[in-house]
Amino acid sequence: MEPNFKWLWAAFSVAWAMHVGYVTFLSGRTRELERQVRDLRAQLEQTAGTAGNSGD
Repeated sequence: MEPNFKWLWAAFSVAWAMHVGYVTFLSGRTRELERQVRDLRAQLEQTAGTAGNSGD
């Protein structure tokens, strides 16, 4: 039964590596989405500021 523990450990290690990789991927994607939201808000504020000044 001892040889089976090697396979169990290998599967466990692969599963954890996949989880860590997935969390890393999600973290990077979240940072990218936050940057895009920040840029869109800045564009919206700039557009709103420009539109507000045209009526003066």
